[in-house]
Amino acid sequence: MVKAIFIKIIAIAGVAAALRFGHGADGWIAAVVIVALTLAWIAWGVFNVNSSMWADTAWRAPEPVKAVALTFDDGPDPRFTPEILRVLSEKKVKAAFFSVGSRVIENPDLTKRIHDAGHIIGNHSESHGMWINFSLHKRLRREIQDTNAAIRQAIGHVPRLYRAPHGFKNPALGDVLATEEMLAVGWQVRGFDAVSGNAAKIAQRVVNGASPGGVILLHDGAGLQGTDDRSATVEALPVIIDGLRARGLEIVRLDELLKLEPYQEQRE
Repeated sequence: MVKAIFIKIIAIAGVAAALRFGHGADGWIAAVVIVALTLAWIAWGVFNVNSSMWADTAWRAPEPVKAVALTFDDGPDPRFTPEILRVLSEKKVKAAFFSVGSRVIENPDLTKRIHDAGHIIGNHSESHGMWINFSLHKRLRREIQDTNAAIRQAIGHVPRLYRAPHGFKNPALGDVLATEEMLAVGWQVRGFDAVSGNAAKIAQRVVNGASPGGVILLHDGAGLQGTDDRSATVEALPVIIDGLRARGLEIVRLDELLKLEPYQEQRE
């Protein structure tokens, strides 16, 4: 619980500063400023999706490459994931799917189909609850462990990679991921396809915004704080793939881009 202890120390230091400078109006103003800056610094670590302040996070290749990786969140979704898989197969692209535990439990065969097609599966929490990112150790550990168990039941492997819902990471999450020997994954560019139904704009954002070595975020699952239709993602995907290749960017699997193992070693 090193990260959680660290944040408590920061809070105590802020209180101590208030007591130290609490003589007269100027002292209290200084104390308030110190506390406000401390809270802003903490918030930056939580809301910056690529910050490693609270949880070690990968979001781009560790070395210069003319390649990118496609990732999909919120599935598996029987309405849209098969269509995403069809396009990826036609374009000969391998991707990473950050799957929601409850949906893996509901769709184990589809989860296995993703894996058998040569894609990798990561952990995207069990519930994708709205306030999960502000939860503490007990709930976060349960969300991550239950999802890992569901994925292992479906494909025989335990993910090493975790993407937090909305990308937010608090100190408790950092502690849990370290204990579970997992790594958080952010992104370099996103299509905003969870809230947009305009395929052309989704494709334009990704193709124009992608940088060499970057991780791209799209969604194969609908709902979960977004719209309930991913048809625009399916329509945009071949345009995205062709557009990235036209820019001279190879599309590789996430583990190849990040130079790491996607699954944990099997434990008895």
